[in-house]
Amino acid sequence: MRNMKAKKDTARKDIARVQTGFPVLDKMLQGGLPAGSITLLSGACGTGKSTFAMQFLYNGAKYWDEPGVYVTLEEDPKKLIQNMDLFGWDVKGLIEKKKLMVIKPEIYKFDSIKRIIEDAIEKIGAKRLVVDSYSVMLTYFSDPYEVRNGLVQLDREIKKMDCTALVISDIKDNSEIFSTTGVEEFIVDGVIVLYLMKSERHPHETERALAVRKMRATHHSLRPYTFDIGREGIDLGGVHGPSAPARAGKPGGEKKRKEPEKKKKNNGTTIDLSKLRLNSRKGHSWKWNHL
Repeated sequence: MRNMKAKKDTARKDIARVQTGFPVLDKMLQGGLPAGSITLLSGACGTGKSTFAMQFLYNGAKYWDEPGVYVTLEEDPKKLIQNMDLFGWDVKGLIEKKKLMVIKPEIYKFDSIKRIIEDAIEKIGAKRLVVDSYSVMLTYFSDPYEVRNGLVQLDREIKKMDCTALVISDIKDNSEIFSTTGVEEFIVDGVIVLYLMKSERHPHETERALAVRKMRATHHSLRPYTFDIGREGIDLGGVHGPSAPARAGKPGGEKKRKEPEKKKKNNGTTIDLSKLRLNSRKGHSWKWNHL
């Protein structure tokens, strides 16, 4: 039994990882997203999906020299870049250096969009990709049976290009499925869910949270983590109650400062689900059973 366990541990270490740039999430995922994987980033309106996805690309381009392509099917690229500038990110500088590309295909056929994505990846040698959103891409299919086949094709092409991708999926509040059709989450390698919940600190306020529903070849926690969207973007692992640790820093920041062992063990960013169940009796609307 010990030998079998040792072999499993070795296999996990052999899997290449792509750091997201969110230290708490990377630690949870044993170093980051599996290289070459496709992860569904699901969430309702206002949960921070686009910001999370762009920050994933920005972190890769700035800190690890991994160019990224953001494919937006709804938002105007200029407006998207302006929104990201508000966080103080040098998005335009990265675009000029061909480390980042934001495109909006003006066509509405899946095969054509697939070729545009391939061309963009080749043009800057992208290692990261975001498709925003797959929910819009579904409207390009006339036959619902083509949806599954389309995602399988996209998965195959992205992996051929040696890219790690986030595919955004818009879902409704309190949804018990993680995609538009309920099929996509079974095809992709991972599912990360962003959602809104009632604040434990302020009953009349709402806060954002993240949970990893599944991730291929990764032993990860299912516990949700709260996060803030501040002046510099998403801060995952921020303040949550009086026992919360210091805010997570930029990639690499953990090496500069070592916290005492006691603080590491007392991770206040997780949510006490037993307390949330009690709160649900007081009118909390989120259905926790699907997490």
